[in-house]
Amino acid sequence: MDVEPEEMLQVVDTQGRFLRAASRAECHADAALIHRSVCVLLFNAAGELYLQRRAMSKDTYPGQRDLSATGHVRTGETEDEAAARELAEELGVRPEIRRVDTMLLRLPAETELATIYRCSYNGTITPDPNELDGGAFYPPAHAIQLPDLTPYAGQILARLGYG
Repeated sequence: MDVEPEEMLQVVDTQGRFLRAASRAECHADAALIHRSVCVLLFNAAGELYLQRRAMSKDTYPGQRDLSATGHVRTGETEDEAAARELAEELGVRPEIRRVDTMLLRLPAETELATIYRCSYNGTITPDPNELDGGAFYPPAHAIQLPDLTPYAGQILARLGYG
């Protein structure tokens, strides 16, 4: 499901303190507006990381590979709720997730305070065709070397020691 530009996000300071709500469009137009995001790294039993390929219809990084599930934290939502929602929406799965880190990501057009999660899953993945053009599992050390990896994914994998 594509997000609407009017989606309201949590603008925070560098310490994660809520300042105000702002539209997704406003946050993406002003890199000074730090907003919360989540990413989930889904691993299979072999220790491989699932990378999604972003749909060509996405407004940021269309067609590029990204972490298993990613998205923004909406106003009134916790990071844990957002991470579980993104996994269900993008991959059709609901495994138990574990929070592992939080980091400030400075991207070309936006700044996000990203909460990073990981999970294990060995069942069927059903990518939402409105969100993704599929995906595949990769050894994490290989994943970070892919030339079409989003800057978001590259920074997070490097932070977690895969690069």
